[in-house]
Amino acid sequence: MDKIGVATLNWLGWGLLILALIMLIWSQWAPLDTFTFLNSALPLGILVALAGNILTQARYANESREKRSRFYLDSTVQAYEEARRLLSNGNNDRPTWIAAGRALEHAKELAGKVAVDEHLRVLEVHKLRYRGFFHDLLKDKTASFFYGVANSALPIDKAAELSTASEEKNGIIMSSTLKSLSEKSIHAVWEAAQFPEEYRDPLNREFSAEEKGRLVLRYPRLHEFLDHRERYHSVSGKLFPKGNQKSR
Repeated sequence: MDKIGVATLNWLGWGLLILALIMLIWSQWAPLDTFTFLNSALPLGILVALAGNILTQARYANESREKRSRFYLDSTVQAYEEARRLLSNGNNDRPTWIAAGRALEHAKELAGKVAVDEHLRVLEVHKLRYRGFFHDLLKDKTASFFYGVANSALPIDKAAELSTASEEKNGIIMSSTLKSLSEKSIHAVWEAAQFPEEYRDPLNREFSAEEKGRLVLRYPRLHEFLDHRERYHSVSGKLFPKGNQKSR
């Protein structure tokens, strides 16, 4: 059951309890010839029992939802970690990258089933760490690296030729051996390195004037930096003053 379903059960259960309470209070003040049926505890008992049953179902449903969400959270992190483990040595082995790409695709699918808000926040912290790893993995690689050759410093034309060159394995000459990395696996790694379009950066505050004033005594060097940045622009290796400051 999803979050809305659990909330609906809770509202229904508490609504029935409130209704029972209203009926109990009303029975004490209403004319007896109008509400004589309320002199019996049976109707109130039925309402209270029904409300208790619904609230119990809501609690069990919420616990089940949290357990499923925790399972998907843990499984997602495991899939990310498997991809990281496979690529942590900087290899450009085609089958290894395919295995890592598949792990990342599983991670993406599992992450979509994490439902509890607290779990989603924890997952985002893990994603930040893995996002940095996969970003660093891709950013400094040569073009030849992705052709899967042993020497990634080779010119790209030579690397492309070697990626399909014949090889001898167990005394047998094998031709057209494809070494270049699968584009699908590269895309999976690239995607894991990206921030989503709807990403909401938790860093949303800078120092207020009051906070900067409090830095003077306890953090003077930080205060000096912030003050300096307010007074100067640094552009192309030169300082340009803001306002009426002199150039440096």
